[in-house]
Amino acid sequence: MPKITHEALVKILRHDPKLLVDLVWPEREVDEGSIHLTHTELVDVNLPEVRADGVLLIGDDPKAPEWSLIAEAQDCIDPKKRRRWPGYVTGNFARHGCPVDLVVLTVDREIAAWASRPITVGRLPGALTFTPVVVGPDQIPWITDPEAARRSPELAVLSAVAHGDEPGAEAIALVALSASHDLDNDREILYVDLVLHHLAPAARALMEQLMATSNYEFQSDFARKYYFQGKAEGEACGEARGEARGEARMLLQLLERRGIATSEQDRERIASCSECDQLERWAIRVLTARTIAEVFED
Repeated sequence: MPKITHEALVKILRHDPKLLVDLVWPEREVDEGSIHLTHTELVDVNLPEVRADGVLLIGDDPKAPEWSLIAEAQDCIDPKKRRRWPGYVTGNFARHGCPVDLVVLTVDREIAAWASRPITVGRLPGALTFTPVVVGPDQIPWITDPEAARRSPELAVLSAVAHGDEPGAEAIALVALSASHDLDNDREILYVDLVLHHLAPAARALMEQLMATSNYEFQSDFARKYYFQGKAEGEACGEARGEARGEARMLLQLLERRGIATSEQDRERIASCSECDQLERWAIRVLTARTIAEVFED
């Protein structure tokens, strides 16, 4: 999985916590105002192993919640997590004294199957055993309705990522990109990265054709947001060796962010380029390119 997956899933959880509640218990109507996203520490120690990606306290009074959800975004199989999760639950229960569920959010079926296995802590009969609740591709709906996507862009992005390798994924990818269009720059760029990374080759090729079409509304907006954000970051870093060098630095930053491998020769070609228009064309291609050769191709 791309390294941005965990970062994006955590951002989705924290920006729209009601989404997780709706996915794990769609039959229950929970008012958004009664969901409180709180600190990630689960017991009274400040150690990384006792922090979750998010803790939702549900009820009118966050000091006396009626229900608690511990949210974990999982983008890899990590045996250490299965050893920590029971502590997350018992620590939260000790602190709040309400029903506690641990929910693992993943967009990968193999990870979903691994995370859903029961965890037995002891050996004797009656030993503590609990099973995480898993929200994976089978629990994440297909979102192809643009209006539904606009109401919940995070759900639309999850849908596109979870089903990106399935036939027809370009339909959900398109509405996810549309729904992300009016978000703040950080979220939009992160979500676009996430969706494009998870598309199957055929769906990705179709999206690339759409995004390269002159009358496609995102052809300039998405790509140039990458370009200008990177340019601003380069300027903020104190780049003062000329506009072209600043843009070259920006392009290298974008390539690194997208995870596109570059050789020393590639980096030298970028650093030595003095044509700002050429650097901008390369930067715009970074949005959909998978290799440095696709960035450089004429």
